[in-house]
Order: sequence, then C-alpha cells, then structure tokens
Amino acid sequence: MNKYFLLTAVSILLTLSLFVQAQTPTPAQQNEDVVRISTSLVQIDAVVTDKDGKQITDLKQSDFELLQDGKLQKITKFSFIGDPRQPVSPSRSGEQTITAPILPIAGSATGRLVTFIVDDGNCLASHLGITATRDALEKFITRQMQPNDRVAIYQTRSGSSMLQQYSSDKQVLLRAVKRIRWVPPGGGCNAFDGSYYEANRSNTTISIDSNGAMTSKAIESEQDRKRREAGEDFGKNNQTIGTIGVINYVVRGLELVPGRKMVIFLSDGLSIRDRTGISATALSVLRELTDRANRSSVLFNTINVRGTFDPGMIEARDEVDIKGEIDTGKPSGTSLVTSNRERDTRIAVEGMAYLANETGGRYYQGANMLDGPIEKALSLETGYYLLGYEPDDETFNGKDFHKIQLRVKRPNANVATRSGFLAKPDIDPPTRLKSADSELYQAIAAPLPKAGLDLRMTAFFGNTPSEGNYIRAMIAIRGSDIGFVPDPSGVQKAIFDVVAVTLDEKNKVVDEFNRTHTLKVDLNTAEFIRANGLVYSVDVPVKKFGIYNFRVAMRDTSNKVIGSSSQVITIPDLKKSQLTIAGLTLGELDADGKFGSPSLTKPDNGFSMLTSRGGPVTRQFKRSSSSAYSYTIFNGGPDASGLTLQVNLYKDGKLISEGQPKKIESLAIAPGRIDDRGFLRFNAAVETGDYTLEVIVRNPARKQIASETVDFEIVD
Repeated sequence: MNKYFLLTAVSILLTLSLFVQAQTPTPAQQNEDVVRISTSLVQIDAVVTDKDGKQITDLKQSDFELLQDGKLQKITKFSFIGDPRQPVSPSRSGEQTITAPILPIAGSATGRLVTFIVDDGNCLASHLGITATRDALEKFITRQMQPNDRVAIYQTRSGSSMLQQYSSDKQVLLRAVKRIRWVPPGGGCNAFDGSYYEANRSNTTISIDSNGAMTSKAIESEQDRKRREAGEDFGKNNQTIGTIGVINYVVRGLELVPGRKMVIFLSDGLSIRDRTGISATALSVLRELTDRANRSSVLFNTINVRGTFDPGMIEARDEVDIKGEIDTGKPSGTSLVTSNRERDTRIAVEGMAYLANETGGRYYQGANMLDGPIEKALSLETGYYLLGYEPDDETFNGKDFHKIQLRVKRPNANVATRSGFLAKPDIDPPTRLKSADSELYQAIAAPLPKAGLDLRMTAFFGNTPSEGNYIRAMIAIRGSDIGFVPDPSGVQKAIFDVVAVTLDEKNKVVDEFNRTHTLKVDLNTAEFIRANGLVYSVDVPVKKFGIYNFRVAMRDTSNKVIGSSSQVITIPDLKKSQLTIAGLTLGELDADGKFGSPSLTKPDNGFSMLTSRGGPVTRQFKRSSSSAYSYTIFNGGPDASGLTLQVNLYKDGKLISEGQPKKIESLAIAPGRIDDRGFLRFNAAVETGDYTLEVIVRNPARKQIASETVDFEIVD
C-alpha cells in the first residue's frame, strides 16, 4: 500500500504565538469593544434586572455608582447597548444620549451567536446530569432556537471541528447532541458508575463469634486512606485543568468576534479545591481564564446539571459502620457519609459559581429541566450597559487584582457585572502577519468559522524507554472530502498541510510540528481512497508530564478546506508509583485472527489507506464479528502478579455488562510496564448503536486503581 505514496515534508516557518499576536481588529471591532483595560480607561459591561428577573433598560448615568477596590470612581463613559429587535425604553432627558443599537450577542444581522460547552469529560460527571444536558439541548434546538441563530456545541472529552463549527442547521446540531452521552471517566479519575457519588464502603469488616459478640477490623489504614484521597484529589484537579483548557480554546476563538459574547457551560461541578479546602492548582489556572474572558468580552452562565438532590441522603447501596460509631462515639457512620458528601458538593459547585461571578454571568442550580435556565440566560442578553472610568496612576503598579463593584440606586435592582481585573493593561496586537498559512494556525488557535474537512481523532499517552513520553494520534479523514487533482506525471495528487500543537493548562504552546504531505497515487487508488478515506498517524514527543490540550489542524490544499480536532491528554509522572493505564485501543481481528496494536509512527510517515471501518480510529464493527483491545499498564509494582482486571460494557451510557475482577494471568512484562490484551465477540443479536468499553485495573496490595475507556459502534 505504501508504494503508492510519495511523501515530502516542508517546514512551515510559523508559530502559534505569532498568529495569535497577529490579529488586528477592524475599525468596527475597535468601536465595539466591550471590555477595555488600559492605563487611560477601564470599561466594563453590566446587565441590570428587577426583582422579577426582567431587564431594566432606562437607567441613567447618575443611577450608578462604580467602585474600584472600595474607592468610588467617576464614571466618564456611559451608554446602553441594545438589540435592535427588542424594544428599549428611551433615555431620560439631561443624560448622555444612548448609543446606536448594537446586538450584544455578536452578529445582529445574522442572529444570535450561542455557544454551549458540555462538561462530559468531568470526573464528577453523572449519568443523570449528562442525560438532562442532552435533553435540554434537544429542546433548545427544536423549540427555542431562532432561524438565524448560529450555535456551536463543545465537549470537554474531545472534539472535531465539524461538531464545533457554528451552524444554523438544526439537523446537524441534533446529530451532534445525539452523540452526547455519559462515559466512565478514565485517566486520573477513579472508576465510577455514573451516580452522583460512589457507593460508600465501610472501612471495617465485622465478625461474630460463637457467643454472638461482634468485633470489627479496619480494612484501610490511616496512611492508606490519605494516600488514596490525595490521588483522588490529584485526579480531579487534573481533570479540571483539562476542562479549563477546552474553555480557554473557546474564549480564544471568541476574542476575534466583536461585541459581548455569552457561553453556557453545563457541568456536574468544577473542583478548584481539594477535600481539605486547600486551593488546587486549578484555581490559579481558572483565574487566568476569567481574566482572558473578561478582556475578550466573554461572559459565562454556568448550569449545574444535577438538578434538585439531597447530598445528605444515605442510599441503599451505601455501607455504614454503625457498630464503630456506637463503640467509639466518633462519626464513622451515617453522619460521616453525609458530611463528606455535603463537603464534596460545596467544593464541586465553587468553581462553577466562580466562573460565572467573575465574568458577569449567573450560576444556575436546582433545576431538573435544564432548558429553563438556558432560556432565562438567553433572555437576559437583549441589552447591556457600558460604563467606563479613568484609573489612577497606581492601578497598574500595585496589587495584582482590582475588585470592581457596581451599585444601582434604584430599589430592588440586581446587577451582574465582572468582578474585577488583573493589574495588567491590554496590549494592542501588532500588524497582522501576511502569511498564506495563518488560516491553518487559526484552526488551532480558535474555533473554525466554517469547517470543510471532517476529522475524527483518537489520541493517547505512550512511553518507551528509547522514545520517552509521546502523544500518539490517529486521525481518520473522510474520503469524500479529499481533493485529488491530475499530476503532470500521470498520477493523481493530493497535498495536505498539517499542524499539531501541545498546549499546557495556560494555553501556551509546549511542543509543535508542521508538515506538508504530498500523496501521489494511481487513478484506481484515488477512487478507493475517495470511497473509504485515509488515516493520518503521528507520534508527537512531550518532554514534561502534565495536562495538555492536543490539537491538530489539517488543510487539503486542492479543495482549500480545513479541519481540526482536539483532545485533552494527561502525561503522567512515571517516576511516581501511581498505577496508570494508557493506550487503550480497540480494533477488529484480521483474517488470521490476529490484532496489531498501533505502532510507533514518525511525523514523516504520514498517511495510510483506510481499508476497514473496524480499525482503531473508526471502530465500527458488524454483528457476528470479533475484535481485540490492547493497553499498557505502568507502575504495576513488584507485586504486579496480584493485579486484577475488570471489563465493563456500556450502551448509550448505561451499564449493560459488569465484569468481575479477575487476576491478570498472561502478561508481557517489561521494566516498569505491562502490555496486555483481550477479545470481544459480538453475536448476531447484538443491538446496533454506540457502546463504551471500560477497562479497570486494581493493585490490591497498594490499594490503587486505574481505568480507561474507548468508544465504538455496532452497525448493520
């Protein structure tokens, strides 16, 4: 197959940072700036509502008081920006004239710009919460969406540009929503069944002697408990950082859109503290995000998707040590369970409330029907006030953060505005870089306004002693999207430009590569590729451990279409003794009943033809077929012979087959790693649809657990 390919690599002398700094707004954009933070002017936006939640649009400049760090400021700029499609009360005499109406949600001529982020990659994500999210988005699209609205739906698990582009096509959006489902969290998250909480397990075993006397023995020592809880907190913190990276990506894209922009974030929770109340590193990353959002005129309305529930409720599946509580007088029974869950609930919602409050949005909770909060949030975006003041000379020389307070003198008025800003002025971008490839980097730096190349990516962490840490990415390209053109040599030619970047939790480029690949094939091969597609494979080295947002953008130069895809990847610190699973892949068996795991791929190797839909990227299997999965265990420890494996199967987010933990018998063991595999067989009666395979490995001796998941589809 490879004999048909002639691949060349051409270096593209650009960097993502150059592109991001090279955006110069048009004069119209400069005039429509909402938030400005400069040494001569600080300008903020605000929405004011009455006691019934309806917008107040007839306030005067004298109705406001604006304070910075508790000190009253003189308002030097004041206006109301209104949606021309909505009635606006006239300004009162004697005040500054209201400016010409400008649509607060960008793009008045073409309708609202509505952005949703579904936090389905969350360690805290619940099955009920994700189901409620999907139902709410379907209701929004079918009942609330206006004909000219442009809507994008992002997922924190991963994303393709075809799902993230802004679209007015309801059928396209409904297909995207249909694929939103709960999946068992992997990576640094603990194995979890999709309930609001893991079932409580008593830390004691109780035995009864012949005389009926009860004795109890601790299962987990205090040292083991602290080690386990520290690992759980670390996993949640890493997941939160990954989620913030996806949000950062959305904000970067909306920077280029003039006016005030709103994002609706739907999540089970955003943990920014550990269970002891100490701020996690996610908090500092979130502070950077909210400052970027404020400077980009982006506000967040956050919705807790769990609806109404009682965190203090004891469930039937919970095990409670009643005897220990009676004997010791310490809260080891029901009171301990309820207090822990109430604490976890407070920690989970704190990040969501912070994100909304800091950016001038609202935090919604307690609604079982989530289309209600969505409708309410959108109804408040029909107008806003702009207020500005001149900061003193010490504003950008003193403290790091300046708090903003906005008061309205009218009784029963509620104000939603941004909480403040970091003490650094905005930097005007330099002249836009004149480069043919800036649009390709834009696909990396920001959501595509229009995607034409459908990319489906599978990416995961890998490590070898010789290569070190790397991200292995396999990207399927739909054949009908590929443009072949005749070459003077008599063959068909297609040229692809590829950019891949690895960004850290602050959205800074850590690693990147650029390639141009030229494919030259005969006419029959070109027709085969058009019918079946291509797979692009690459391994990208990553020097340091951490949480990364891995993004790939690709351009077909013949069709002049671009696509992009992204995925949050955790690179573990393998020097620590934490049990880790990586590289879970699933693919069909060949004619000889063999399964080949994806192998090391250099960036110059590039493309291969997609000969089957049952490969490790597309993962579409027919009934009565067989497949195999493979994965690697790191840090199994010297007691690796005691490791157990559990395999679960989910359909549409619901557990349909729960395996029992079994000892891992046949192992290919190398220093520090274990390569293992298993098999799946699908009978003729299996239902078509979306499935998830979950692999859970436990080390009972160390009381450690690790899990990974992979999606696949059963087709006719």
